[in-house]
Amino acid sequence: MADFLESEAEESEVESEDDEQPAKKPKRKAAVQSDDEDEEEEDDEERLREELKDLIDDAPIEESGSDGEDSDASGGPKKRKKSDDELDDRLEDEDYDLIEENLGVKVARNKFKRLRRLEDDDSDNEGADDPELEREVIAEKLFVGGSDEEDENRSESAAPRDAEYDDDNEDMESDADDFIVDDNGRPIADRKKKRKPIFTDASLQEGQDIFGVDFDYDEFEKYGEEDYEDEEDEDLDEYLEDEEEEGERRRTKKGKAKRPSKKSIFEIYEPSELKRSHFTDLDNEIRKTDVPERMQIREVPITPVEEGSTELEDEAEWIYKQAFVKAPVSKADSQESRERSRRSSSTVVKIRQALDFMRNQTLEVPFIAFYRKEYVQPELSINDLWKVYKYDAKWCQLKQRKENLLKLLENMRDFQLDKIMQNPDAPIPENMRLIKDEDIERLKNVQTPEELRDVHTHFLLYYSKELPEMQKVQRAKEKKRELEERKRAAREEAEKNGEDAEEAAAAVEAAEPEDDDHVEVKYAVRSGPYELCRKANIEPLVKKFGLTPEQFAENVRDNYQRHEVEQEPIPPLEAAAPFVGARGSAAEVLRLAVYMCGVQLAREPLLRGTLRDALRERATLSVRPTPRGLKEIDESHVCFSMKYLKKKPVRDLTGDQFLKLTMAADDKLLEISISEQIEGNTGPSYLEELKQLYQKDEFAATVEAWNELRAEAVTLALTKIVMPELRRELHAVLLQEAKEYVLKCCRRRLYDWLKVAPYESRMNEDDDEEWDTSNGLRVMSIAYVPDRQQSAFACAVGAGGELADHLRLPHLLLRRNSPNALERTNKDADLTALRRFILRKKPHVIFIGGESREALFIKGDVSDCVQQLVEDEQFPRIPIEIADNHISKIYANSIRGRNDFKEYPDILREAICQARLAQDPLMEISQLCGPDEEILCFRYHPLQDQLAKEDLLEGIELEFVNRVNEVGVDVNEAILTGRGTELLQFVCGLGPRKAQALIKLFKQTNQKLENRTQLVTVCHMGPKVFINCSGFIKIDTNSLGDSTEAYIEVLDGSRVHPETYEWARKMAVDALEYEDEDANPAGALEEILEAPERLKDLDLDAFAEELERQGFGNKSITLYDIRAELNSRYKDLRVSFRSPTPEELFDILTKESPDSFFVGKMVLATVVGITHRKPQREMLDQANPVRNDETGLWECPFCHKNDFPELSEVWNHFDAGACPGQATGVRVRLDNGLSGYIHIKNLSDRHVTDPTERVRIGQLVQCRILKIDVERFSVDCSSKTSDLRDKNNEWRPARDPYYDQESEDKDVRKDTEAKQTKERMQYVKRVIVHPSFHNISFAEAEKLMENMAQGEVIVRPSSKGQDHLTVTWKVADGICQHIDVREEGKENAFSLGRSLWIQGSEFEDLDEIIARYVTPMAGHARDLIAYKYYKPLGGMRDKAEEVIKDEKAKNPNKIHYVISAAKNHPGRFLLSYLPRSRCTHEYISVTPDGYKFRQKMFDSLGGLLKWFKEHFRDPPPSNTPAARTPALRTPHGGLTSALYHTPAAHTPAFHTPAHTPGPAYINTPYTPSAQTPYMTPFAATPRQPEFLPPAPRHKPALAAYTEPSDWQKAAEDWVRHRARDTPGAATPGSVRTPSASRTPRHDARTPRHDARTPRHEVRTPHAHGSGRSSRAHSVRSTPHTNTSPRSMSLGDATPLYDEN
Repeated sequence: MADFLESEAEESEVESEDDEQPAKKPKRKAAVQSDDEDEEEEDDEERLREELKDLIDDAPIEESGSDGEDSDASGGPKKRKKSDDELDDRLEDEDYDLIEENLGVKVARNKFKRLRRLEDDDSDNEGADDPELEREVIAEKLFVGGSDEEDENRSESAAPRDAEYDDDNEDMESDADDFIVDDNGRPIADRKKKRKPIFTDASLQEGQDIFGVDFDYDEFEKYGEEDYEDEEDEDLDEYLEDEEEEGERRRTKKGKAKRPSKKSIFEIYEPSELKRSHFTDLDNEIRKTDVPERMQIREVPITPVEEGSTELEDEAEWIYKQAFVKAPVSKADSQESRERSRRSSSTVVKIRQALDFMRNQTLEVPFIAFYRKEYVQPELSINDLWKVYKYDAKWCQLKQRKENLLKLLENMRDFQLDKIMQNPDAPIPENMRLIKDEDIERLKNVQTPEELRDVHTHFLLYYSKELPEMQKVQRAKEKKRELEERKRAAREEAEKNGEDAEEAAAAVEAAEPEDDDHVEVKYAVRSGPYELCRKANIEPLVKKFGLTPEQFAENVRDNYQRHEVEQEPIPPLEAAAPFVGARGSAAEVLRLAVYMCGVQLAREPLLRGTLRDALRERATLSVRPTPRGLKEIDESHVCFSMKYLKKKPVRDLTGDQFLKLTMAADDKLLEISISEQIEGNTGPSYLEELKQLYQKDEFAATVEAWNELRAEAVTLALTKIVMPELRRELHAVLLQEAKEYVLKCCRRRLYDWLKVAPYESRMNEDDDEEWDTSNGLRVMSIAYVPDRQQSAFACAVGAGGELADHLRLPHLLLRRNSPNALERTNKDADLTALRRFILRKKPHVIFIGGESREALFIKGDVSDCVQQLVEDEQFPRIPIEIADNHISKIYANSIRGRNDFKEYPDILREAICQARLAQDPLMEISQLCGPDEEILCFRYHPLQDQLAKEDLLEGIELEFVNRVNEVGVDVNEAILTGRGTELLQFVCGLGPRKAQALIKLFKQTNQKLENRTQLVTVCHMGPKVFINCSGFIKIDTNSLGDSTEAYIEVLDGSRVHPETYEWARKMAVDALEYEDEDANPAGALEEILEAPERLKDLDLDAFAEELERQGFGNKSITLYDIRAELNSRYKDLRVSFRSPTPEELFDILTKESPDSFFVGKMVLATVVGITHRKPQREMLDQANPVRNDETGLWECPFCHKNDFPELSEVWNHFDAGACPGQATGVRVRLDNGLSGYIHIKNLSDRHVTDPTERVRIGQLVQCRILKIDVERFSVDCSSKTSDLRDKNNEWRPARDPYYDQESEDKDVRKDTEAKQTKERMQYVKRVIVHPSFHNISFAEAEKLMENMAQGEVIVRPSSKGQDHLTVTWKVADGICQHIDVREEGKENAFSLGRSLWIQGSEFEDLDEIIARYVTPMAGHARDLIAYKYYKPLGGMRDKAEEVIKDEKAKNPNKIHYVISAAKNHPGRFLLSYLPRSRCTHEYISVTPDGYKFRQKMFDSLGGLLKWFKEHFRDPPPSNTPAARTPALRTPHGGLTSALYHTPAAHTPAFHTPAHTPGPAYINTPYTPSAQTPYMTPFAATPRQPEFLPPAPRHKPALAAYTEPSDWQKAAEDWVRHRARDTPGAATPGSVRTPSASRTPRHDARTPRHDARTPRHEVRTPHAHGSGRSSRAHSVRSTPHTNTSPRSMSLGDATPLYDEN
């Protein structure tokens, strides 16, 4: 203790001292030695000083009055004298003290509000209650009296001291004292404080001067010393008592509480910050404990095994089976499965030895791997040892839980035994399940946490109801046992004292309190269905099922009926009758019994274990995308190849597949289902096999009834209880295995970074000392961003990692051949500066950050600079490397990077990190392993974010531990440079806390670690930690030289462990063949290091045998390692730096990987140019320019330029070299900066000669990668539709073997149909002002029509697009016709077109359509509806036949007919009549010009009916399709043609059926199919009259079922029929209309001015639906005026005859 105090006093001699000890110490138990005498002398003096103190006080007031701010009170002796302007009318604390002493009462004191708040914050009670603040008070006691100029400021708990005056301070008062005011606006005076240095360290002193620190940094060092902690415990009680006595009368002036001048770190920092920086009590305990830190902080701490126990053997066997033999459920890691197959039984012995090292000898994994190789190799690698270490924690946890549950079972068994023994003769209750030895044994044999959970739930099922009572009885027993123990102790004590033993025992018993305050453990109240069944005493009925759950489980395990079912002789209902009671019927009781039996089966551990194994072996996985997933999971998604899976065995899941599927399921993109039914051992259903194992194989009715109940119980147990739980458990296991695979990939990625050794210079400049790399490597690094507006930076880093110089290069990215002269000049200036920089700094290597492809150009520029130096300055050829800048970019933006280089820009920090990475990757990457956990910012794996942060940190830490202990840590270099201190935490045996304490100790003492022995003598390291870490801490013995008087052990610079130093010396002596009396081991070692080849002659095997004989164990491998170390001390075992391969360089510069950029990937590219093949001279000579006859211009045959007025200009075009040649392809640029090329043959599936017809510069195109050229950084692409669609899956990622293509095709078809339906249902809202227009849908229109009158009209948007409208009018109740209107001449998408077309008829506006088209049809329909024989049958033929037959029965002599509106054919009416015995149905079509029946037009209904009655026996027109393809009533029906809406609008435009029927008309019957062709055979088409203008051609519709031969035959039949009916008709060309007013077919008058001329007289068959027809009038129309309706297109090719 004294040594500690003296050393602390010496170090803090120049620091500001804290306040003296409190004045009154009445109960001090252990005083500090250096303070005892002073405190006794000052005790009485300070009481007097309190009374005589005047109004002037030295204690400075806080510079700031804000709450909780740190003051500069600890910055040295700060004294001031009060000035007059500081005084105000309020009394000071000393005045109040005098008044209180004279009056003997308390006086209310008026204080500043803000200061009062500060006082409250730092009150006595808080200080007393806060144990952390105690440390500061103890520190004050340690340094009392150390300086006359110490700080006077202190807390209220400190005793007042004499006011010390400093005249020098009087003149330093500030004139601005009154500027700082309190809450009431009154000035708070403060004084400038004269500071004296408190730190010996210049940096700390500078920081104190700038920031005014409030605490002593040595607090961090002191906190952690054992003596310091001991003293704290001694002074704690005394400190609290002193505060209570004197706190009330100790005040500072102006009512401000005095506080310690140095605030404790525990007051300044949040607890979370202290925990983060490892300054809590727990951290201090870990620092002091002599156990490796990682073993202490493990979730399950390392515990030694009792001597003589077989636990290690059991644990080794368990770890071998669980970690090395037991296969995982999935094939997550194929490499691990291969290693598993190579394991042998000898591994168990090695595992047991490793466990002994870990648990009994507290040796960490790296120590075992490096210094105990003989006991673990070759079976166990270092990663295997870490697995053993991990599974040891699992074993200990499982063992503890098993012991707890075993204790619970034994207590329950004792409880049951006691309960039975209360009445031994009574039978055992039927509902009591006795705990047997088998239950205890089953628990002891539990191997996994899942099995333990099964046993626990089984226990709760049967015994949870008895737990509260058992707990009460157990507590009473424990209480009784404790009482007997106390009575026994009292008897023994009484006998020793000669007293009455029984009286003493009785006194103890009498003193026992009667009330038991013990808190009972509350158990969950079980009120579920099973508990209700148990309370109903149905369990005896359950036992009659014939098998116990244990017996059934054994049957399932063995897969045969090991136990026969005991059949109950009576039927189930009779067996249930005694249990009915008030619970209803026997059937209800049986239902409860089945449930109870099912639950018991489901909770049987053996059955659950068997089912668990079966599920994991046979379970399958099915995956289906959600509607959202169908849209979002494209071929760039990670789950594209697994979007549809059908019964994929979970055993076949590999890698991170299940994690990807789970992520997609969490995002609602996929639905994952684990099979509910698994395959049986012999059949397709495992459930059915299990049912058979619980049944009696008999055919009696009673047996079958019981078998049904047993089957129900098994089904309930499996499908409702066990299997859902096991599937959730399996899901968790699969997810955990996938995450472990990802973690392993992350560790592998980190290993690839850390395994690289420092760069070794390959320059052959041995004679030049300037280029010698023995003292370190000088590295130059260049970093940039691909933005010309930002400067690039070059830096030179010295051999020790320090920044030597840097250079700003603002124009490095410019091109040297730039057309801009200024850019060329700036570029040359940068290159000149760079060349001079290289010449001046002489780097051994130059590294360029691989940010983008520009790195290649920069490398070329730097190579030119080096080449010029080689030629001009005899400079060596410096190697230039491009390196991945991922790590350096993270460092540049990290907190550590900003703290290291605060004033430098990010790009320069990146360059510095890049250079340091070349010097030592391990050291540089470890810089981010601080408390900020910035090491997690690296991208190790695309799915690393799915891992728990703690798991990823643990994996990263283990990889660092492996690599750091492989390389070793030079503590002196780490402390000297400030870099590498993070590495020390990964040294075996140490950790962040122990490494932190070690570094601070050396910094505090300002000395070096001269030998490994000082780890014990100076650092006070315990033997366990020393053994673990000493071999991995290396000391550069050559650098120590003569700077120390301590003994230099050359082996401290090697991997040889101190425990084997003697063997190394022995080997050196033997190799040099010294005699024993002449042997000087130290000299021999130095000599052998100079000539290590002499060690080759040693017989190390014999040496190892001798050591083993002497009891040192097997050291054969260790001796060989010692010899290797003596050959090369601490040889770097890492992999030498290797320049990246072309593939790696491609990935570095493009930031891609083989998983993200591959052949077949679909990418988005921008067209940047067209490539041409320039024609050769021979081709130019043979060229044949072509002249365009229409324009008269000449065209180049190569580039197809066609604006040459003369042929000579084409040749001039050739001669001038202006012809670029024939286009060969398209140049594109991808998003990642790569250049791509699309050959002209891959541009489109169609032949392309000019690419500009397909693409333009700057256009974005979708293309698929065909080839990747990594050396040229280019790709070949294809934009052909066939390649993009890739129906044959040639380019897309390979599908999973269990991909469900059938389900995908089905969903694609369904989605396509849904899209088509949606497109038809979509209506674009229009801006049309008309009373009949409504922005509504088809369904809304029909609903609106229900309440409207017949003939009303609604105009609405069409589903066909923005250039269509639909006119809906009401034909009859429940029947509406929808007419398609095409618009032309639209101003915009929402306005109404200038001209409206219905088929071939043109209208100017909606009013004209309503007046001329809809209103006449509505009138004709109204006449039909009003007719006496009209029936509202909806056009249903069967109903019409019933009506006619009823009428026929009433009046057989009459031919009855009936008319009804056809609901399936809006606009047509069904005419049904019964000429003979069979009903005939024909359609009457309503048109604007009248009625159409049998291809005839009638002006009136009377005329129609009159003609019908006269000709009803005539056969209808032959070959006319009747009603085979009825038209749909909705415009968006599945088969609705895109070219029609109404029957009246279906008349082809080249005929006028009502007036001039002829062959042209006959050949165009109406067919309502969606593919109806509007075409007529050309042979049957009459010539168009010369006076009619030619109509524009329209593309005919798709082919239909009607062939041209049918049309021709129909025409001939119709001609024959008409010739028979109309004698005056001679030829089809001269056929006259049956109308009374006939119009000649070839009238010489202009049809537009003839009121009797049909509007559409003769048209070509190609102009059926477009082109403006002549303005002719119909027969029913009036002369055209500006207000009258226009005539409409007549006719409808509706089939009028029902062939059926």
